[in-house]
Amino acid sequence: MADRGTWKKRKIGTLYGRTSPFTEPDSRGHDGRRQDAYTRLILDDDKLSRSRLYFWTLSCLNEFIASLDDTQKQWTLFREARIDPIWNIDDEKETKDQDGDQKLKLLRACELLQEGEHLRQSFEDILAEFRAKVGVVQTLRDGLFNASALIESRSSTRLGQNVQLLTYISIFYLPLGFCAALWAVPNIDDHKTRIPFAITTSLVCIITFTVVFNLNNIANALGKTYFNRRQRLVEEMKDDPNSEWYERRQWFEEFPPNSDRKTHSEWWIVRYQFSKWFRRRKSPEGEKKMGEGDQS
Repeated sequence: MADRGTWKKRKIGTLYGRTSPFTEPDSRGHDGRRQDAYTRLILDDDKLSRSRLYFWTLSCLNEFIASLDDTQKQWTLFREARIDPIWNIDDEKETKDQDGDQKLKLLRACELLQEGEHLRQSFEDILAEFRAKVGVVQTLRDGLFNASALIESRSSTRLGQNVQLLTYISIFYLPLGFCAALWAVPNIDDHKTRIPFAITTSLVCIITFTVVFNLNNIANALGKTYFNRRQRLVEEMKDDPNSEWYERRQWFEEFPPNSDRKTHSEWWIVRYQFSKWFRRRKSPEGEKKMGEGDQS
């Protein structure tokens, strides 16, 4: 048992050593080198080598912990079944009267108990180190994911700013292009043409740049108005006498959106609004109201 336990301890120690290089950066050297070593642990390459390494290490450590726990349980069962019946002898007189074989068994049980408890304590220490390693690797994995998310967020922000800049440049040249087109008018130097041209150019530029500079506020206001009205129309589809609209209502109530399915067009909401107007005009009450309006 001692040889088997020593072999298992040596084997686990070897596996433990294989997980040490990236979880314990070299403490030798300057602080700047250590900082660079830790920084490299949260950066990944295009092949996701670091992410795969962390996942592999976590899986191995969990398997090691489960194996060591099972080994300790097996030792406890072995001790209760084989050693305790021989070791726990209450009568001292019976102990003195034992023959040589019984004393040899008792001595062997004592040695096994000491060796087993020593190995069990060693496994406890290794288990504690493995659990600490799991925490370290999980921290590195979370740091890797957070760093990747931050890098992607910065890239997306930079790309969005570039697109926004190009959009503003395009919108800036839009009224200039309109003005340049108007300069092609043959009688642009005429007094009757020049004054309306200047007024039109000024109004187009002012309106265009006002819309651009308040684009977010305008989009939010229009979106809020539209979605409030959209929600009311979706609720009205539930009580609509036409069963087709009741089924279409379910299209716009799916949450979360399913990327595998086809996204239904929002024009169905507009179509439903127009269909309500037409049905209201064709209804007897609608014709009566229209007739009263004509008489008045």
